[in-house]
Amino acid sequence: MFFRIYLSLHTFNFFCLPTYISKEHYNEFLKIDSVFQQQAALQEVLRILENYKNEGKLNNKNISRMVHNYFYEMCFVIYELSRILKFGGIISLVNDNVKYAGEEIPVDLILSDMAESFGLKTKYIWTLGRGKGNSSQQMGSYGRTELRKCVYIWEK
Repeated sequence: MFFRIYLSLHTFNFFCLPTYISKEHYNEFLKIDSVFQQQAALQEVLRILENYKNEGKLNNKNISRMVHNYFYEMCFVIYELSRILKFGGIISLVNDNVKYAGEEIPVDLILSDMAESFGLKTKYIWTLGRGKGNSSQQMGSYGRTELRKCVYIWEK
């Protein structure tokens, strides 16, 4: 367990950990980290991206770290939103799914799963009529594909 936490901390903004410790919320920090580590779909995507990086298949070697850090930080954001939200309160979030090296990342489902781990209920995931395309860097290798753009509604 210590090794997994160390790896997450290694790439995370080090301002958060001292804040959680100083407020005597280290156990909450561990809970948030655990939710991140146990998100199976996300961990699969991160392994695939790390393998692609090692094989030189990513157009930018920092993509796997960027995706890791985005979801790790969003895990903290969602936890804190859930913590301060009153019972019956609603959170609305708009986000796009993304694709790297042909691998689509279901951002909507991953973030909603994290939200449910923190006591929020996914009421709706509305898919907007027209999504966004993958990046121009990927179109040559993987063609143009449309990715979901969604509105999430979470309730406490």
